Amino acid sequence: MTKLRFNPDLMNVPLYVAGRSIQEIQEKFGLDKVVKLASNESPVGPSPLAVQAALEMMEEAHRYPGVADGVLRRKLAKKFGRGFTEENFLIGNGATDLLRMITQAFTFDGGNNIMADATFPMYHILTTTFSGECRIVPLDANHRFNLDGTLAAIDDDTRIVFLCTPNNPTGAIITQGEFDRFMRAVPEHVVVLMDESYHDYVTDSSHAESLAYVAQERNVIVLRSFSKSSGLANLRVGYMIAPAEIAEYVRHALMPFNTSDIALGAASASMDDDEYNERQRKTVLDGREYFQSAFADLDLQTISSQANFVTFLSPPMGSARLTELLLQRGFIVRELTMFGMKNAIRVSVGLPEENEAFVETLKNILETEGVAA
Repeated sequence: MTKLRFNPDLMNVPLYVAGRSIQEIQEKFGLDKVVKLASNESPVGPSPLAVQAALEMMEEAHRYPGVADGVLRRKLAKKFGRGFTEENFLIGNGATDLLRMITQAFTFDGGNNIMADATFPMYHILTTTFSGECRIVPLDANHRFNLDGTLAAIDDDTRIVFLCTPNNPTGAIITQGEFDRFMRAVPEHVVVLMDESYHDYVTDSSHAESLAYVAQERNVIVLRSFSKSSGLANLRVGYMIAPAEIAEYVRHALMPFNTSDIALGAASASMDDDEYNERQRKTVLDGREYFQSAFADLDLQTISSQANFVTFLSPPMGSARLTELLLQRGFIVRELTMFGMKNAIRVSVGLPEENEAFVETLKNILETEGVAA
């Protein structure tokens, strides 16, 4: 028995379980080909300009990161306008790194943070990590954020309200009207964190425009990511947009050299590749529409998604069993118990041929189980 003294609070922190890898499933089931539709990654890979920039930066791999952080922040400020400067931006080792910094910055002395019951698990994990109280507000009957319930949960010790739009794992959005009403009522001592990692896939014009509140210097922080639409998940680059005072405060939680110039150079280059950005977005939007229609044809209940995935509910044989049957046939999807949803599966959009093969396999499984439409 070890005599080391463990932190009991740390032992209470839930572990994040990542999606299973292609190599793992190949080895487990002896498969030559496995299609991963589990982690909301870009189906078309990274931009060629990003790859070239990363390769060029590799020549300086023996140096610590230098000016690329500032270059990217200035480029982002120019892109978003609204009077933003580089001081409104902070770069992280993925959006999760920024979530860690923000939660550490505001969750102290017994504070509580508010989040939905079915949303990105890192809000709960990080709040627990920094000894905060998690206040859980269930989604409504349509799997949307209950903002009235969220307001009712706020008290004097509330530090952060975590909102994810489009929400992971539902794909549902917060509308402009909903967000405006919420912002009129939210107390000034509360930080409203808008996780918009899937923003680039939104086509609904009613989606909340949170950056307007940042420009007004309200207590709003917006998170975006290069992992999804830019296809750079492995390089880990995310960014936050906030009033300069908040960004400067959160910077105190920044680890030295938290992102590499290789990753930052690739992220910056990806912003310049208009052809790639249009092509990957069209691939995802077409695939999302295909999944929504195909799942409906199989009598599977879906949630209308504005992200790069579609979630379906209550598969007849249960989500755990269906996930295992799909794995055996070479398809990795995300069973959503960890995300707070029972008997639900999230399917990331892949390439057209992958999407079609998945739907055909899913149909065959349902027919085998005797429950197909």
